[in-house]
Amino acid sequence: MSVENPLVSVIVPIYNTEEYLEECLDSLVNQTLEDIEIICIEDNSSDDSLKILREYSKKDDRIILVENDSNQGQSVSRNKGLSAAKGEYVAFLDSDDRIDENAYEQLYKFAKDNGHDLVVFNAIRFNDEGVEWPCILHSKAGYDKTYSKTNVFEHKTLIYDTSMSKFIRKEFIDELGFKFLENTLYEDLLFSMQILCASKCLGILPTVNYYWRVRTSYNYSVTQNVFKLKNLKDRIIITNKILDVFNICDKNASLLDTFYKKIVEIDILQYINELDRCEEGYLDVMDKEVRPFTKTLPEESFSNLKDMDKLKYDLFLKGDFDLLIKLVGSERLYKMRIKELNAKNRSLRKQVNEQISENNTLQRDNRKFKEEVKLIKTTRGWFAYKTKNIYQRISKKI
Repeated sequence: MSVENPLVSVIVPIYNTEEYLEECLDSLVNQTLEDIEIICIEDNSSDDSLKILREYSKKDDRIILVENDSNQGQSVSRNKGLSAAKGEYVAFLDSDDRIDENAYEQLYKFAKDNGHDLVVFNAIRFNDEGVEWPCILHSKAGYDKTYSKTNVFEHKTLIYDTSMSKFIRKEFIDELGFKFLENTLYEDLLFSMQILCASKCLGILPTVNYYWRVRTSYNYSVTQNVFKLKNLKDRIIITNKILDVFNICDKNASLLDTFYKKIVEIDILQYINELDRCEEGYLDVMDKEVRPFTKTLPEESFSNLKDMDKLKYDLFLKGDFDLLIKLVGSERLYKMRIKELNAKNRSLRKQVNEQISENNTLQRDNRKFKEEVKLIKTTRGWFAYKTKNIYQRISKKI
């Protein structure tokens, strides 16, 4: 069915995600809130993503398919989706992710009841093997309970949540002219910070889950390629633009200390952890651009780090890259070994559970056999057994 005046517009940029796309689309077309439009921007994929989208759009008129003539990037696709959106509220879903099937019904009611500009909700990380774990960004953001009316200045830890698990009033976006920065990775971080700072009334609804995929090593998403030089350079650009947002006014500047903690605990650290396998030129940028910036951060920003991470920062700030690279390389090998052992453990547990299930079946069959033998030993049971046996032989002959 088509929707002329949708309550919610869901924007889905797609590029080479045929492996995950059906799972994503199924979570949308099966939403309990039916008055939605699903705006799919196909960014000139080289796989069968477009074929899948065309098949789904034939079955469901709520799917609006936009086809880019060339690969233009996720930020351009998201902006096209915003321009096309007709819903009261806008949401984003990456094409390798999925969402609770009652998500938009819950979010719409919550937002309408409380007059929200913005609702943020929970995210769960998961991998291609179906293993799930809490998202560290949302854990640090403090999604411990429902908040009907708050804002980022009352709830500063929301700065940690820069994901797309957000439900936004369309007029709020249009009035402030928010767009995604084009041709730059991590454009969602800047967009999220802009709307968080601008929102006077936001809600937190942790009962709704966005399932945020971590792809396997052979099929990384663009932003998972942290070891690439462009990834690092674009992250620096976005970080500087976020700092510009904080420097607009004193009120925004009150969030700086929390932001500094976030980039120390999450952002800079993830690039330090890639120094053992990074691209050419990467180390030079880390040394000449990131290291001087890190030295300017308040000492308190480093207070919550684990001992191992404090050691990494100590080596990084001193410029002892030889030892730092050995440290992060050793840690990577250790984590890979732990991951292999965990996978082996899961496989063994599965085999044990299968064996237990098989044993339980054999035990049930054995008990049934004993009961039949016991019955046959009685006169009445023997007569019933012979009658059944004769009947079966006659049936086979017929």
